[in-house]
Amino acid sequence: MADNAAAKNDKRVSLLYDLLRDATKRADLKGIFHVLFRGAREGLGAGVGLVVQHNPEKGALEVKVKTQGKYCEHKNLFSTERQQVNDLIRLDQLVLRKDPQEMFFKGSKQQLVMPVPVNAHDNGLMILESENGQDFDQTQLDFLNEFIEQTSVVIRTRSSVESSKRELDCLWDVKRRIVNPADLDVAELNELLGKILQLALARTKSQTGIILMAEEETGDLVTSSQAVMGDVAYNIPEKFRRRTRGRASGIVFWVLDNNKPYMSGDTSSDPNYIPFFKGVKSNISAPISFQDRCIGVIVIESPEPNAFTEEDLKVLEELSKNVTILVRRAQLYEATRSADKTGRGVLIRGLSPEWEEVERRVERAADTNAIVILRGDSGTGKELVAKSIFFNSKLKDSKLVVVNSAAIPDQLLESALFGHVKGAFTGATYDRIGEFEKADGGTIFLDEIGDLGLPLQAKLLRVLESGEIQKIGSNQESKRVNVRVIAATSRNLEEMMEQREFREDLYYRLHVVPIWLPALKEYKKSIPGMVKAFIREAATNHERPVTGIAVDALDMLMRHDYPGNVRELKNVIEQSVILARGKTINVDDLPNRLVATLKNQPAGMSSRDFKSMKKQVLDDFEREYLREVLTEVSGNISKASEISGINRVNFYKLLKRHAIEPASFR
Repeated sequence: MADNAAAKNDKRVSLLYDLLRDATKRADLKGIFHVLFRGAREGLGAGVGLVVQHNPEKGALEVKVKTQGKYCEHKNLFSTERQQVNDLIRLDQLVLRKDPQEMFFKGSKQQLVMPVPVNAHDNGLMILESENGQDFDQTQLDFLNEFIEQTSVVIRTRSSVESSKRELDCLWDVKRRIVNPADLDVAELNELLGKILQLALARTKSQTGIILMAEEETGDLVTSSQAVMGDVAYNIPEKFRRRTRGRASGIVFWVLDNNKPYMSGDTSSDPNYIPFFKGVKSNISAPISFQDRCIGVIVIESPEPNAFTEEDLKVLEELSKNVTILVRRAQLYEATRSADKTGRGVLIRGLSPEWEEVERRVERAADTNAIVILRGDSGTGKELVAKSIFFNSKLKDSKLVVVNSAAIPDQLLESALFGHVKGAFTGATYDRIGEFEKADGGTIFLDEIGDLGLPLQAKLLRVLESGEIQKIGSNQESKRVNVRVIAATSRNLEEMMEQREFREDLYYRLHVVPIWLPALKEYKKSIPGMVKAFIREAATNHERPVTGIAVDALDMLMRHDYPGNVRELKNVIEQSVILARGKTINVDDLPNRLVATLKNQPAGMSSRDFKSMKKQVLDDFEREYLREVLTEVSGNISKASEISGINRVNFYKLLKRHAIEPASFR
């Protein structure tokens, strides 16, 4: 007998070990719960089961995961209107039930109910049922208790990981968002701020908050309709102004003035607190900082006293840092669009680690007077970045003068830059003011500076070093100008220096703050979003009904390396929108030259190394597999995720990576 008991014990220990090892390998909570069900079947002989959580808003038990098996035919099976369900909600320990009215599955004769964690913070109930009316013995119950106790740690940990991944995915979406110029107006900025606020609330586990943006000219704080969430104490105005006569203007103005976060665990005794929402006891507020000044405030509040920790405040600060780039992009577009007669604003698209570095350098350099030189291939957006630097600088209310050195013959460029007096040369029939003089007190953007001849390079160097200009043919003393210089070139200046085509001293004078702009082929993942934006823009400009692009056409665009960069992509989409015969751009609508080139070039031909070819093969497999699975389940993501064995979050990532719309399979 002792030997049999020892053997059974060894078997249970072995089973427990195998189950726990399986649970730790599972990538999602659903998989862990299925391990629990397997343990219940093998350790207790239970046939069916489910994990539920009470949802007070619905007044019912919410099924988180279940085994196969038919439910009992009862229209209010999980409703708290049933006394049997109400009895379950209050359970805090394992119980056995045998009343047929208490069963959830058809044919069950007994039920075991035990509290289990369903995520990192909340508990639910695990319900196991059996068609065998024989009671579970104490050894089986002890096994289940130990198994759930051990597995609870895995459930809590996995839930925390999944929660963090969801938050990071949401943050990734915010950071990587491609803003559409056709739609980007105040409402678009509101939408962005609303998404940021939702993320902040989720990350701090709160339900009440507001984001206010600073109006830099007046010092007022402006509200956005979508960035207010909670039970407001009064009608929130569009603008908040400071109080007069020495009274505190509120926490938000304290954060704005000090550019520092603020935490209050007891708002009733906080002299800086002014209510936005009803019943607030705690407040944390973090600045959205740019160039060491506050341009907006994220406010999160709670009806509970001391609801927030220093960790919550750090989370809010980190979030505000990560969204600054997109907020400034939206503000740049709005400001430049309202100032432009055509209504076209400056909008930078696409993000990559290289682009993030570009915008970090822009942020650091913009509010100084340092010379900036923008380096990059033609079409990478150097003029857009130059205008972004100007918009973010202290001189943004002054003039921005743009000179394209490549578009002006060298013999006329000196006159264009520095001016001339009447009679200085043949054809000089009037005095001319040069672009440097026009830009006095402001900024000049010298595009394609690598096209300057050597004599003109020497004169430009003198201007950069002394700040003085001399008109051609003038006998007067040099005139001093105060001009901030931004230069740009697509030429290889280092190679030009070696060939003595570009002055070394001018090179170093220009490279005070060099910024290299990435080629489009370095951030191809942004192409689907950019294509969507360009389609909308071209369709609006040319009054075409085009709304999207076919998957095979987008695949072809993703294979191209774009020597003309973003400018080339925009041109390709504009042509395709004009030529498209329907609402969708197909391969036949793409420019013939591009199609012919890519059809004759196998996928991955531009990069024939092993790593690139392997990636191409895997990408092709992933695309085809995803389409097959979605076709099989008619676009149902849950079923597709289950069939593939890929959790929903990662499945959505794959769809996004390959620009596949599930709705097109329904």
